[in-house]
Amino acid sequence: MLFTLADITAQIPPQPFNEGWELFTTGRISAPNIQRGGALITAVIPHSGNHPIRVYVRTDKTGDAITIDGECSCARKRNCEHVAAVLLQALEDKQALPATPTSGTHKKNKPAASPQQALLYVLQPSEDGLLIETFAARRLKNGTYSGSTYFEPGQATQRTPARFLEAGDLELLDALNQLPRAHPSGIPLLSGPQSSHLLETMLASGRCFLQDIQWGPQLKQGAARAETLHWVVDDFGNQCCDWALRSEDDDLEILGLSSLWYLDREQGQCGILDCGLPVALVTELLDLPAVEAGQADTVQADLQQRYPDADIPPLQHFDVVTAARTKPTPCLCLSSAEYHDWGDLSEYEDFARLSFDYDGIPLAYQGSSTYFDGERITQVIRDKKTEQAAIKTLCQWGFEEGEAWDLQAHDDCFFLGSDDVGNDAENWLDFQMEGIPKLRAQGWRIEYDNFRFQLVEASHWYCDVDQLEKQDWFSMSLGVEIDGRRVDLLPTLLEYLHNFPRGLPNAEEITTQNFVIPLFDEADDESGNEPNEEPLDEQPKQQLGERLLLLPAKRILPLLEILLEMVDSVARDEGQHLHLNRVQLARFTALDHDGNGPGLHWLGDDEAKQLARRLRELDGIPAVSPPDGLLATLRPYQQQGLDWLQFLREYRLAGILADDMGLGKTVQALAHVLLEKQQGRADRPSLVIAPTSLMFNWRNEAERFTPQLKVLVLHGPHRHEQFAEIAHHDLILTTYPLLSRDKERLLSHAFHLLILDEAQVIKNPKAQASHVVREIDARHRLCLTGTPLENHLGELWSLFDFLLPGLLGDSKQFRRFFRSPIEKRANEATAERLSRRIRPFLLRRTKQQVATELPPKTEIIQTVVLEGKQRELYETVRLAMHRRVREEIERRGMGRSHIVVLDALLKLRQVCCDPRLVKLESAQKVKQSAKLTLLMELLPEMVEEGRRILLFSQFTGMLRLIEDELKNAGIAYVKLTGQTRDREKPVGQFQAGEIPLFLISLKAGGVGLNLTRADTVIHYDPWWNPAVERQATDRAHRIGQQQAVFVYKLICEGTLEEKIHAMQ
Repeated sequence: MLFTLADITAQIPPQPFNEGWELFTTGRISAPNIQRGGALITAVIPHSGNHPIRVYVRTDKTGDAITIDGECSCARKRNCEHVAAVLLQALEDKQALPATPTSGTHKKNKPAASPQQALLYVLQPSEDGLLIETFAARRLKNGTYSGSTYFEPGQATQRTPARFLEAGDLELLDALNQLPRAHPSGIPLLSGPQSSHLLETMLASGRCFLQDIQWGPQLKQGAARAETLHWVVDDFGNQCCDWALRSEDDDLEILGLSSLWYLDREQGQCGILDCGLPVALVTELLDLPAVEAGQADTVQADLQQRYPDADIPPLQHFDVVTAARTKPTPCLCLSSAEYHDWGDLSEYEDFARLSFDYDGIPLAYQGSSTYFDGERITQVIRDKKTEQAAIKTLCQWGFEEGEAWDLQAHDDCFFLGSDDVGNDAENWLDFQMEGIPKLRAQGWRIEYDNFRFQLVEASHWYCDVDQLEKQDWFSMSLGVEIDGRRVDLLPTLLEYLHNFPRGLPNAEEITTQNFVIPLFDEADDESGNEPNEEPLDEQPKQQLGERLLLLPAKRILPLLEILLEMVDSVARDEGQHLHLNRVQLARFTALDHDGNGPGLHWLGDDEAKQLARRLRELDGIPAVSPPDGLLATLRPYQQQGLDWLQFLREYRLAGILADDMGLGKTVQALAHVLLEKQQGRADRPSLVIAPTSLMFNWRNEAERFTPQLKVLVLHGPHRHEQFAEIAHHDLILTTYPLLSRDKERLLSHAFHLLILDEAQVIKNPKAQASHVVREIDARHRLCLTGTPLENHLGELWSLFDFLLPGLLGDSKQFRRFFRSPIEKRANEATAERLSRRIRPFLLRRTKQQVATELPPKTEIIQTVVLEGKQRELYETVRLAMHRRVREEIERRGMGRSHIVVLDALLKLRQVCCDPRLVKLESAQKVKQSAKLTLLMELLPEMVEEGRRILLFSQFTGMLRLIEDELKNAGIAYVKLTGQTRDREKPVGQFQAGEIPLFLISLKAGGVGLNLTRADTVIHYDPWWNPAVERQATDRAHRIGQQQAVFVYKLICEGTLEEKIHAMQ
């Protein structure tokens, strides 16, 4: 062997040598053909493209110096990685031959004489011309060849030619041996006056191949073709000569031999090409550089002078005009091109081309200043200042000008990065997200040409919902629409969320990120490929022409948060569609409320689409007519409440009516129940569960406003006798304390509507009452409360878990996704997300919101029933005092018995207020006080609503008892009685808004006070003279009052207080 490993490393540059070493060590190089002791080495390397890679290496020894000159058909051309790999393989094979090509040098390599062997001719088109290689190969029975070895044409001059050579082969070999040789391969170059004859003879042998015996087609002579030449005009008015009838799909190559030939690779044919012009002229015309407009006449005259007898196609002539000066628009075209590195791998070069639009005339950066529109040539006076400013702007965004040495079509390019090959995906994505919007704002035009990192943004999101066989269950897919094509993103987003088992990063972190998802074509979709959320640098190489979907995290964060709640708890089918019930589906409607979410276009099931539209557009809920027989005129906000309740019923949903106290939640609910009865939907009774203190208030309100409803009160020791009557009534009333006792009886019935009044009672989900209400069979559920639930997230979850299980997840999910972020971190975004989630299912109106619909003063009679020991005490006192009064009247007469009568009335009133006011030993043992219990249910809710309350009582002792309860409840108050010396201080504190509750004895505060800060007045006990009560009420409801005043009168039903109120 002429060379050593040291010679290879000395002659081949480091990078190609290292790449060649990898090719060699991975076994990709087959045994090369070694001749003349390594002076000539040829090899064919299979490649994924249309043509294999061919390598020719010449080695020369001058003294002790070795010169290696390798030529390759790859992009690097000379001494590339393929040359290095072939040399290394040749060195390993050690196919050493005598160094000097004497007559005996080929004996070792001479093929054995065999009729099965044949001489093959291989044509190699190259830049130098048509190269001819000859090989000896074994002919197989199927007509193909194998085991080919290079056959030097000079071997035919041996005294004893190979026996398989035919006579025609000897003549051809002799002629080929006399042809000039290409450098450095030493392969014969077909040329000279006999070149056409030699090609025709080789084709006629039937053993002529193109480029490779195994891979290339076997060539045959095709029919002669007649062609003409013409001049082709480019975009700048320059003209080049080309074949006139050649189509874009015509893959013909022209061979300039002694005659013109064409080579059709696809058909495996070579044939004569007749254009009526000398070969030398045709060759000159095809090789002629582009002729500019001003040179056309000169070139035409020169050609005609040198070829006077030839019918030379005439150059075209065009008018030349100069365009008016104008400021150009910079145009940036992002593009990618593929090139082949060693082996089977492909690489991409990403770059930008800069051009300028001069009032409709596009001029390339560093290109010509002329433009051809097909009829005339326009000369443009370029605005160098503007163009240089544009170049400077590109450089500020990180672009560098460079030459795409791997690409022939794009010479002047800008690359994003420090080197020419701008394959940094993140840089390109950042530029598109940050740079391009700013360039467009500056007037730039941005275009894409096969750019593999082209970003597209989804303008339309869809939610496709189909009804499942199970009632109220749906299958949902979700994604984006790009150019009319749907891209399902659920599988990708759900897979991404598995990365966050403890919740998404905080909003500030995640909203700075973006999702970039490859958009595959339909063929990829059918093959099962899914969008990928991994960073682009870690994904498979993008195919040219594909695009990337940009999803700004800030836009889809609300969607991710909903999906994160469901990722571990919601079933999915094989197509990765979510299976959701009606309540879970409702979560997604919140995405459309305020534009923070992606905004969904609902498709599929009509009922689901209608539900989504209604939940999005709550203002568009259709109005219903109040039921006939409703003995109340609903205020506008109460009518909206009835509309909302009917909407929830229509779509089998549930909700919380959370209006401020005094705004008529009860009458709205009663109107709803009556309307259900009249419409024929209430074929079952409705059940109301309320605190004991409100039970008879419900009965009274129903008798007052909806007398058509048959009401059954399940209360008291004789209630068990009434359970059999449930099915015969419209409205059933019971209390929370009785639920555990009456559980079995209640669960044996089915109800149309289940209403929980003061529903915060079930705030503890582990309480017995909470368990029972969840088990009651009812078509529809409704909660009533005046408590601002946004301040009590635990209560909020408990109520919605009863109403719409799944809307807020289970307790752990709610704590993780909502309660902890809001209560511990004061996360406003999470609070807003929760508000959007529950908005369709919670209706709350404050006094301030509906102030214009309220009268200046609203009087509310709040009744309460005495029970247990308190009722027994009242009856005992009543009977005792009745007996005593009768005896006194009989003994002294009516005129002298008024003190005993007043004492009797006083004691009865005291028992109603609180038994502890009565100065009897038996009364002091009674700890029950129904009215005080009712008061302490009302006050916390009022204070939380922000009410400012005046509480009047005739008994200062009662005020002291109330004080004790207020202290236990942590409610701040001030007090004014006859013993108060500094009246200004409590009045000032209350009027300044420092204290929410003012306790006032009726006599001390009935006159002389101006307490316009108050909006609520409570008369704890009624007085005989209504004028005295009105005077007390007027402390708040007087000139200067800017808000409606609610007046509550607490009355014990079936007692003296009821008679006093009736007398008023």
